[in-house]
Amino acid sequence: MKRRSFLIGSLGAGAVVGLSACGGGEPGQGGTGGGGTTDITYWLWQDDATDQTWTQLAEKFNGEQTDVKVTLETIPLDQYQNKLTTAAMNKTGPDAARCKDWWLGQFAPEGATADLTTFVDAWGGKGDVVEGLWKTGQLPGSKEVFMLPHQYVTLYMYYRKDYFSEVGLEAPRTQDEFLAAAGKLATGDRYAMDVRGGAGGQDQWLGWMYAGGARVVNDGGEIVLNDATASQVNQRYLDIVTELNAAPPGSITAAFADVKKNFASGLTSMMIHHPGSLKEMTEVFGDKLGVIPIPGNGSAPSHTLGSMSGNVIMAGSKKQEAAWKWISWLTEEAQMATMSTSPQGQLPVLTSVMESEAFTSDANLKVAVDAIPDALTWPALKGVATLAGKEWNPTIQRAFQKELTSQAALDAMADVLKAN
Repeated sequence: MKRRSFLIGSLGAGAVVGLSACGGGEPGQGGTGGGGTTDITYWLWQDDATDQTWTQLAEKFNGEQTDVKVTLETIPLDQYQNKLTTAAMNKTGPDAARCKDWWLGQFAPEGATADLTTFVDAWGGKGDVVEGLWKTGQLPGSKEVFMLPHQYVTLYMYYRKDYFSEVGLEAPRTQDEFLAAAGKLATGDRYAMDVRGGAGGQDQWLGWMYAGGARVVNDGGEIVLNDATASQVNQRYLDIVTELNAAPPGSITAAFADVKKNFASGLTSMMIHHPGSLKEMTEVFGDKLGVIPIPGNGSAPSHTLGSMSGNVIMAGSKKQEAAWKWISWLTEEAQMATMSTSPQGQLPVLTSVMESEAFTSDANLKVAVDAIPDALTWPALKGVATLAGKEWNPTIQRAFQKELTSQAALDAMADVLKAN
């Protein structure tokens, strides 16, 4: 493993080192043989820390069989990538872990995550996975599978129908219409939308950028995040704060918990997120809730950000068979349906679940499902992990504070991608 480049390219200054070993050892395929129960550790983050779905699934798994016992360790998202990176470098930490698709360019080429292809090819559930989603667990140009798809998202916009009606507006279709609405919706005790400049905000931002016509790379693989189109789209995002004062206090450092609280309490009129919030927000607002694609540039098709949260097995684990039993069980139909319809839920990766009534009868959910064919992902560049996990937050925050222009902020982001 290229320890020096792996560390510098992904860890923040505050990264925790010397984590206690959970999986440990040299790479191997041991696990469920030899009698007795094999204990494994699984790392994850949760969008909603109060939801018990993950705990309930682990209890169900441990109660259904005696070959493998899984122990969950939940880590806040803003710490997760750094801790997983440190564990991967030191071959300590979990046997299996939740992982985002854009982290694969950081982990897989360095030998930090196990090649799952042999497991996948022998797995009875392989054919139920939506065919086009396998690529989210592969490196560009590679057929090897390093991440088992689990929960997919396409981002869209929630909005308050009643707030829009109060000011005589329809839901925005373009970003210019959005900004015009934001100015009218920001009334002093109410705001338009959180810009989420804190943990996880890079995805919300990129969904806005893609919808507006910007790209990270062009068809030839050249980095174009800082071209003229991107600069204009980014400026519109910055204007929510810098020109309209239409984001609530603290928004430029807000993480998702604050974003959700502000929308659910009625402080904000719109929220960009995925279908994981749909059930809760429907319960809160009923028919006052609307869902639309992220406003774009008026051209078709409209794009948004698609992102996969999957599961990997760490290459340093001696319990890879046991770890596979757990992550493949999570991806079976019953468990997939449970997770995808929970407060943690995203879009299922199984055809059998996606075609179920839960995902075909809800018009609001259908907005996310219909976006899948034209959704764009973070490109699998090694520098994406550094940009999204470390540099995006301080860069966009400086732009919100008018310390950087839109162009200068994007130039700095593009330099990060080019340097890695």
